[in-house]
Amino acid sequence: MKQDKKLMLGMTILFLITFIIFGTIVTTEKLAPFFTDRIKTKFETYLKENYKQENKNLKIGKITYKNQVYEAKVTNKENKKLYFSIYYQNKKITDTYTKDYKKGKTLLNSLEKDLENEIKKQINKTVTITFPLTLNKYSSIIKQKLINEEDITSSKLYNISLGITSSIDPTEITNRILEITLKLQEQNIIPNEYSITINNKKENTKLKVNHLTQTTLEFNSLHQIINDIINNNESDIITTNNITYQYTKGGK
Repeated sequence: MKQDKKLMLGMTILFLITFIIFGTIVTTEKLAPFFTDRIKTKFETYLKENYKQENKNLKIGKITYKNQVYEAKVTNKENKKLYFSIYYQNKKITDTYTKDYKKGKTLLNSLEKDLENEIKKQINKTVTITFPLTLNKYSSIIKQKLINEEDITSSKLYNISLGITSSIDPTEITNRILEITLKLQEQNIIPNEYSITINNKKENTKLKVNHLTQTTLEFNSLHQIINDIINNNESDIITTNNITYQYTKGGK
């Protein structure tokens, strides 16, 4: 009988603890939206203390609450595509400032997609655009140009990757590469570097050449580069121009 009473008492205590915890969670979730003004003040103080120089250019967006975490997007006042996230959980504030804002991941990703779409419209070909540097590595003038989203198609600030089809013949590959790069230049599209992938489905062969520049996009130089790669020749021109490549053939 005493054992039954102990068991009943234990179950009652467990029920009360569970009820209190569940009730606390529900109450917290229900009241959370009413604390957003207080959280915003904490965010503002955090930004002032941690990002003094940049703070005047920052704007805190709508604060949301989910799974016991307050979150807001902090945007650049000049360009909303440059932003980072800030979080408040367990009385601690964290953010993605360095990755998303200082290094400009959010802005550069957006600019890459915009450039890809713009170039595709102009030459009717899919390309991939990447910026070789993070935003904080550019000069203040270039950085502002990117934030202002000025036209940079001819600025040599980005790298472009694209594919062509050709037989694995140095002369044909050279002509096909020069044909597409000339088409880009005619549209005033001048990247920093080119990565070209040459596909030959018939022979199941693929050649990707990286770090081609305006200097190496001249028939004699380019032809020698392609010829040396295909024939596995030791080549000063490849080394001097920091050219890398991947050459696979026969399903390897």
